[in-house]
Amino acid sequence: CNRDADSYLIEGTTAKQSGYYYLLEGYNIVDSAEVVNGHYRFEGQIDTRVPVRNIASASSAIEVVGNTRFAQVILEGGTIEVSEDDYSPTGGLKVVGTKGNEAMYNFAVEAMALQEQIRDCFDNTTRKRLMTRYEKLVDRTIRRNLDNYAGVNLLMASGGRYSAEQRREFIERMNSSMRQTEAVESMIENLNTNNN
Repeated sequence: CNRDADSYLIEGTTAKQSGYYYLLEGYNIVDSAEVVNGHYRFEGQIDTRVPVRNIASASSAIEVVGNTRFAQVILEGGTIEVSEDDYSPTGGLKVVGTKGNEAMYNFAVEAMALQEQIRDCFDNTTRKRLMTRYEKLVDRTIRRNLDNYAGVNLLMASGGRYSAEQRREFIERMNSSMRQTEAVESMIENLNTNNN
């Protein structure tokens, strides 16, 4: 099934035979899908201003906030695949299938491994080398994903590492749809305010 660039499809699988999955904006439920025989589905139009939501599993809406299976999902064209993964660094859910979600998941896997090595390392030279590898991972992931929300997401999370000039460079390299997201407009406003 071909999907247009303005709509998303989330296909989920779970070991549960019943229950619910919820899409949230912050902690507010914006959509729900019933699990039937281990499968659930969300589809809709992408909010291009804020193309990211959280996804959570629960047996009822009351349980959503304290849930252990909770991950971020970038709503983008294509089929987004969500599955349970107890070893996932993204809240027990593996979110893949589209460029931005693949990038975020792969980043999370690599970043978690590096952070564990850094945490367990007592040799300063090795620790510095690992921290440099982590910084390069962040930078490489942002640069490779300026055309999707994964790049925006990581830039927002690590903006303090970059000078105003570097953040402007990233923003200039983004496509127009990324520059029109609330997050990037807020970064631009902040850069302009602090520049005056």
